[in-house]
Amino acid sequence: MSSAKIAHSARVLFATLVGLLMAAPLFYMLTNSLMTAAQTSDLTPQLIPHNLDLHFSNYTAALSGPTEVIYAQSFINSGIFTFFVVLLQWALCVSGGLVIAKMRFRSRNVITALLGVSLFIPILTTLIPTFFVTLKLGIVNTYPGLILPIVAQTGFGTLLFRQYISQMPEELFDAARIDGANWWMILRRMVIPLARPATGAYVAISVLTAWNMYLWPLVAAQSSHLEVLTQTLASLGNQTFGATSPQNIVYAAIVIVTLPMIIVFLAVQPAFVRGLTGSGVE
Repeated sequence: MSSAKIAHSARVLFATLVGLLMAAPLFYMLTNSLMTAAQTSDLTPQLIPHNLDLHFSNYTAALSGPTEVIYAQSFINSGIFTFFVVLLQWALCVSGGLVIAKMRFRSRNVITALLGVSLFIPILTTLIPTFFVTLKLGIVNTYPGLILPIVAQTGFGTLLFRQYISQMPEELFDAARIDGANWWMILRRMVIPLARPATGAYVAISVLTAWNMYLWPLVAAQSSHLEVLTQTLASLGNQTFGATSPQNIVYAAIVIVTLPMIIVFLAVQPAFVRGLTGSGVE
C-alpha cells in the first residue's frame, strides 16, 4: 500500500473517531430518552436500555399529561423567533454584502473592518444598552422587542456574503448594468440566485444560533406567553435533579427540541459545504 493511501486511511480513521466522540453525548441522550425513570436514575450509567426495551411513550409524556415539560406556546415562540430573525437578517446581510463587495464608495474598507471588529465584542457588553434601547422604544415583552435587536446583529452574515459576492466576476455586473438593470434588479435576479450556497451556509449557522439563543430572550421576554424553548429547558435545570420532572422525560424533551435543528442542518448541508468552500460562480 502506498504512503498516500496510508495517509488517506489514517485521516479517515481519525475523522471517524472524532465524529464518534462528538456523537457520544447525542447517543447517550437518545438512549436515555427511551429508558424508564429508574434506569436513568441508576447510580451506574447505562448506555443501552435493558433487553432493548424502548419506551417511546416518554416523548408523548414530554408533550402532554402530568409530566409535560415542553409547551406548545414555547415551540411556537421559538419558531417565530427563529424564522423572522433568520429571514430579516438574511435580507440585510445579502444586500449589505452586495454593497460592500461591488459598490465603490469611500470608507468601504472601514465599514468592513468595523463589521469584523463587531464579531469580537462579547454579547454581555451590549446586553444592557440594547435592553435600555428596547425599553425606551416600548417594545419589551413583545415579538418586535424579542426579534429586532437580534436582527441588527449582522456582522457575520454581511462578511460571509461580502466574501462570496466579491468572487463573482465583474463582467456579470457590467453586463447587467449595460442592459439597464439597477442595483435592486441585480440583487434580486442575479446575486440571490448565485448566492444560494452562501445562503445555505448562513441559514445552517443562523438557525442553530437563533434556536439555541437563551440570554436575550431571558432579558427581553419576561412574560410567560413569550417564553422560548431554551427558557423552558433551563427551568428544568433549576429544579432538584429528577424531583419534579422524571429524568427520562427530560431527556425525551431535549431530543424533541434538538430534532428540528438536526433536520435543518441535514437539509442545507450540501449548500453549507459549497458556501464555505466554493466561489461566487459554480
